[in-house]
Amino acid sequence: MKAPRRRVALALLGLLVAPPPGRAQPAPVEALMRLMRAVPERRDAFTEERAIPELDLPLPSTGVLLWRAPDRLEKHTTSPIDERLRVEGNRLVYERADRGIRRDFGLDDQPEMRALVEAIRATLAGDLAALSRHYDVTFDGAPDADWRLTLTPTSARVRAAVQRILLSGRGAQILAVDTEGGGGVTRMRIRPGP
Repeated sequence: MKAPRRRVALALLGLLVAPPPGRAQPAPVEALMRLMRAVPERRDAFTEERAIPELDLPLPSTGVLLWRAPDRLEKHTTSPIDERLRVEGNRLVYERADRGIRRDFGLDDQPEMRALVEAIRATLAGDLAALSRHYDVTFDGAPDADWRLTLTPTSARVRAAVQRILLSGRGAQILAVDTEGGGGVTRMRIRPGP
């Protein structure tokens, strides 16, 4: 009889010495989002490989990623071709000067593209609410050290194109983005800018 009473007493003592609920630390993913929001602008180099089942070798490309808060994201591929994909607000612009191509889209008209854009843009903006509108978000690691976000699309329409996006990084820096979809995998590696 004494053992159960002692356990109850210890449990109650534990509740009494626990910190008040108002002082709880934020969840690690929220702490990461706060770190990301603190970086208003960045310019990072990237290398990317697309593994497509029909091809024996992956398709490599290199370029620069530009981010400017609150919502401008640009992916400028410099090799093997020169092309730009720029998103600002609700507009997406694709340019390929060597072919005279310039296309302008509204993200509301392209739900699959919006979800792909928000995987990177909302992460860089530290906007967990925007991420959660498009993805089930799983976080592993520590926000001030190595971490990994697993994004699984909530929309069946988006899942038909992209099954999962894995972002990994360290502190406020995204270092890798792996996108699984359409039977292939795209691997982007990001090198922090100067």
